[in-house]
Amino acid sequence: VYKGADLLKYGPNNMYGAVNYITALPPQKPTLRLKLTGGQRNYTSGLFSYGGNWNQIGGLVEGVYKKFDGFTDNSSVEILNLNAKIFAQLSEDQSLYFKVSGQFEDNQASLSSQTPFTFETDYTQNPLDADQFTMRRYGVDIIHKWLPHENLSFTTKVYASDFERDWWRQVTAKVKASEVQDYVGDDIFADRYGYLAGKTFGDEDYVIVGRVQNGRESTTDSRWIYRVSGIKETIKAKWEAFNAPSEFEASVNLHRETFKDVFLQADSSRWARNGRTTTDLWYRLWSANGYVRNEFHFGNLSAIPIFRFEHVDMYRQNLLALAQDPDLQSTSEGREPNVYDQFLPGLTLSHAYDNGEFYGSVYEGMIAPSKVFGFLVEQNGVVTNPLAGQSINIDPELSWNKEVGWRGSLLKNCIQGQLTYFHNASRNFYAGGRNEVFSELGKINVQGVEMAINAELFNKNGHQLHFLGNVTYMQSKVKEGRLEDKDLFSQVIHSAATQNEYINKVNANRDAFEIYVDEGGGETLLTDTTIDAADFANITKSVITFGDGGLSDTEAPYTPKINMSLGLNYDWKGLSSGFNVHHVGKQYTEFHNFVNESADGAIGELPSYTTVDAFVNYDFNIGQKVDATVFVNGKNITDDVYRASRLNRATSGIFAGGFRQVIFGVNLKI
Repeated sequence: VYKGADLLKYGPNNMYGAVNYITALPPQKPTLRLKLTGGQRNYTSGLFSYGGNWNQIGGLVEGVYKKFDGFTDNSSVEILNLNAKIFAQLSEDQSLYFKVSGQFEDNQASLSSQTPFTFETDYTQNPLDADQFTMRRYGVDIIHKWLPHENLSFTTKVYASDFERDWWRQVTAKVKASEVQDYVGDDIFADRYGYLAGKTFGDEDYVIVGRVQNGRESTTDSRWIYRVSGIKETIKAKWEAFNAPSEFEASVNLHRETFKDVFLQADSSRWARNGRTTTDLWYRLWSANGYVRNEFHFGNLSAIPIFRFEHVDMYRQNLLALAQDPDLQSTSEGREPNVYDQFLPGLTLSHAYDNGEFYGSVYEGMIAPSKVFGFLVEQNGVVTNPLAGQSINIDPELSWNKEVGWRGSLLKNCIQGQLTYFHNASRNFYAGGRNEVFSELGKINVQGVEMAINAELFNKNGHQLHFLGNVTYMQSKVKEGRLEDKDLFSQVIHSAATQNEYINKVNANRDAFEIYVDEGGGETLLTDTTIDAADFANITKSVITFGDGGLSDTEAPYTPKINMSLGLNYDWKGLSSGFNVHHVGKQYTEFHNFVNESADGAIGELPSYTTVDAFVNYDFNIGQKVDATVFVNGKNITDDVYRASRLNRATSGIFAGGFRQVIFGVNLKI
């Protein structure tokens, strides 16, 4: 995982971190690899690969197949991934790398899940049997490297990918548990809601069901077609600066994306796979970006300044709306453009000391405006949809990121680790979550301390025992902004507890809440100094102010104060075993910071949870040519299922996590 100022080599989303997926080159000698895995809930996985080097040519073909019935009803998945790589040493100073890949997926992914009642009753239930996600992706990478001099290299990368998906999802409704059978009918109830038979229900017990109209369930499709292509040139050079060794690096990238976003509705049957188009949006983006970076080494001190530049030119077209205009003059009409430039500086300092180094970095990161908020207008901090004649001008979300710490080893390498303080101060924050938007752009601070350790507790006669730990303590605070939660009084089904909690929040800081009600005569601003349950029933909209004159102690969603993993690993000859305890603290799921849970599970704090994983591996040889490993892994062996998220809030409810799964398998190399 890349963090710190060097993230500016990557972009345009480089505010928090980047995962470096390392693609291995073909093995030096011809090798056949076969890995077979099986486990609970019909988990099946197979990997086949063959590759090697022959003279100046290396090649590798790989195929991975996975199938799994899922942890809940109607949540199976099937994936096939294929790729091939060729590496050619063209000459002593030139090489060529080529990779082509394809992935195909068919699963029953759902965006709707549990209410508090169904989670507590049976969290494996999922009645939405017609949800289906299908996708395919093709990708190609061509990399040419040229070393005209031992201190100079040029790397050219050409890349392209083509992604297409269909995500058919049943239209849902939230129904009182006591009324489910009457709502869906006897046949559907017996087929998918039989677990409710004979149970008693309270007034706040709800179930997410497939919406029924005219005796039929319906479905919708989110269809994406996403294509990416580009070329990137990188130069690296070693030189001397101020009589000290130095390494220069620069890169230029030309990048293009197109995205077609189509939404279909089908009310004939939940199994329909075609329907009426209700949304047809077309997006196009091209960008020119690059960075300049130099490492200066002055003895034990290193300084690495880096500068990144982004030029983005994108537009959106509402093709469905344009199709209603008989006076269209060209295919370019109706384009909503957004063009912007962004300059991002950064600096890393490090000082080697004994068997470690002290380091620190500061850089400005960004999150590029996406289809969600990339085509809006901002005036004096207030964000609106563009009116006629207005130019789209929304800026990227930006942040100043700082870190300072130490990493290295102690006690003759018996202890290795790092300790880091980090601080992220973001601004221009708009999209807080699903239907949570800042009408006046927000500022959010996140800071904390991260520690990692690998301690050798015992090493004698081939027996080794290691302690592994990773702990993050984090605090977040919403500093500024005005936010409207568009779901809170339109789709969320409140419990008595969330209603009372909201009333208490408002009355404790009335100036922070701008509340609108409708008592039958249209929406009006409520000016009462306090509110009560009678007012709550008529609220249509609530806008929160953060910072001066508003809420000053609000945390950002999904930022638990503590995230910790502790484990022991034991190794002896070919045997390796261990266990890991992972703990995540409680966390809010929206900007109101509700502690209590709504009746539909859309809002409320996620409790802390702790899981335990364990593994055993054994390496051995079969004859003189086969290296083999057998393994058993147990995930969440205590089977403590927890509330993992409220991913799409009002439309999804609670997503469960932490299901126990034991898998086993064998890995062969020939």
